[in-house]
Amino acid sequence: MKILYRLKQIALGALLFAMASSCDDTIEDVGGAQQNYNSVYGIIAANTNLATFTKAIDLAGLKSTFDKPDDFTFFIPTDAAFDAYLVKSGYVNSLGYPDITLVPVDVLREVVLSHVVKGVKKRVGYLDGVQADYLTTGELSTMANAEDANLYLLSVNVTNGVLKVNGSDKPAPGVDYYGTNGFVNVLDNVISLDPPAPVIEGVSNPSPSPGEDIIVKGLNFVQVQNVKFDGKVVTFKVLSKTEIQVTVPADYGSNAIVMVQTVYGTSNVATLGIKHLLFGDDFDGSPTPSWTWNWGGTEDFQNTEVVSRGTKSIKRENKDAWSGLMIGYNSLKVSDYQYLKLSIYSTASTRILFSIAGQEDATGIAVDIKAGQWNNISIPFSSLHTELLTTGEFNSLFMKEYSGLPGTVYLDDIGFL
Repeated sequence: MKILYRLKQIALGALLFAMASSCDDTIEDVGGAQQNYNSVYGIIAANTNLATFTKAIDLAGLKSTFDKPDDFTFFIPTDAAFDAYLVKSGYVNSLGYPDITLVPVDVLREVVLSHVVKGVKKRVGYLDGVQADYLTTGELSTMANAEDANLYLLSVNVTNGVLKVNGSDKPAPGVDYYGTNGFVNVLDNVISLDPPAPVIEGVSNPSPSPGEDIIVKGLNFVQVQNVKFDGKVVTFKVLSKTEIQVTVPADYGSNAIVMVQTVYGTSNVATLGIKHLLFGDDFDGSPTPSWTWNWGGTEDFQNTEVVSRGTKSIKRENKDAWSGLMIGYNSLKVSDYQYLKLSIYSTASTRILFSIAGQEDATGIAVDIKAGQWNNISIPFSSLHTELLTTGEFNSLFMKEYSGLPGTVYLDDIGFL
């Protein structure tokens, strides 16, 4: 099989080289560059090593669309790359071999059109003395984008004459094969412009009231199917690809786990509310925790300078790099909670390590904190090494400056969900 694949690759290079050699440098519409007399569709159809893509064109009913003198730039996967895509997507026959005839026509049409830019002819490699429309790093609108505005644009990276497409780390093995009406670029990957699964980055109010409208912020909110609070569908309105307005249900108690589902996948979770509040304006009526241990800094447990909610916050001045603070409290059961929650404000962008399983780096996880805003943090217990808590209980929260730079942070609404 490897020998046959190698022979196919050699044949592909030889054929495309022959096409490029059979050329004419007097055709002005490509800036004086040498050009093959065949059309770009003719180049594709004549190349047996691009047979899978050619068959995809036919099965999708697009031959008449491309077999015309209109200008096109094609980005075409090799047969090996297309076959790998078919296998990964589950389009295989009873023997396990890739079978393009199993791909639904609408899916195949989107796949093909995602590889074509209409009305543009662009070169990749610069040619001395040639004035042309060169392909540069950026985004292009494909023929698939014209049919479906929800699809992402085609990302193109050109660095030192090397072409990479659609975020792939695989360089295109062949570029700038030109015909009478455009260019063909051969890829080692199949392009997909489908949006990724949605990502929740935060909520406008982490402690809402029943009936309140909040904003869920994130990425890839495209073709949203539902928003769920603890598995129950709630009322929502998509404002943009990065924001969804959600109405907190009437039966909302004090906390919930929120997820967004789109046609393209299910998001990570966002958390609302707190089951056990460790610090709001105080520690269950006490201005200070049960016990503390620290080094390299000072803290004010009744600070009023910068507050997220209520009237007080914890001000921690990290006077030394890598300084730390440990807060003690009555023991809680690991099995009762899933997340550590807190709000943190920093005067400079930094990293803070959090742990409930000890004060060693390996027991916690470091989180990036953006400066000049309240960061609402939810850390799953699965990231906090609760397996190290052999008694099944925890009674401390450890925080360590983890950027190597001194600074001041404020903490509020610390608790567990």
